[in-house]
Amino acid sequence: MATSMQEASFRSSSMAEVKIESMSATSMSSMTSESMVAMSSSSRMEMSSHSHIEGSSLRTIKHSHQGSPAKIEALPEDICIEKGKVLTISCAFSGDPVPEIEWTRSGRTLPSAEDSGRFHVETAEDLTTLIITNVKEKDAGAYTLKLSNELGSDTATVNISIRSL
Repeated sequence: MATSMQEASFRSSSMAEVKIESMSATSMSSMTSESMVAMSSSSRMEMSSHSHIEGSSLRTIKHSHQGSPAKIEALPEDICIEKGKVLTISCAFSGDPVPEIEWTRSGRTLPSAEDSGRFHVETAEDLTTLIITNVKEKDAGAYTLKLSNELGSDTATVNISIRSL
């Protein structure tokens, strides 16, 4: 009976370690495989999967995750800017896992940095920035930032007013 065992382990920049172990045989009467994902920092993510094959199949999956809900750290309530200028609104945020970011105005999602146009959103690890170039009077209004991850969501609104020269 030929048996081979493989193990792989790597560490990414987000301090995640993934370990995969498997065993296979050409004449297999039983097989066990196990995988684990562990993350450090203030969060802990663990996933394990066990399989046992011996005439029948049984699979158990365990998953636990500790982290923090999405939270907007600081966003101004009111901003006044002159027509024709570039408006930059930056907001620090937190959350683990890293939250999904959405900027909206009048119920419409504003484009991300890849899209062209006067409006775009840039997001780094813990900072999101809404940029409006060549501000026009029609850009005045309420802009809403919504953050969400599997542990919660948070929203905040900033009111933009435009000054004429």
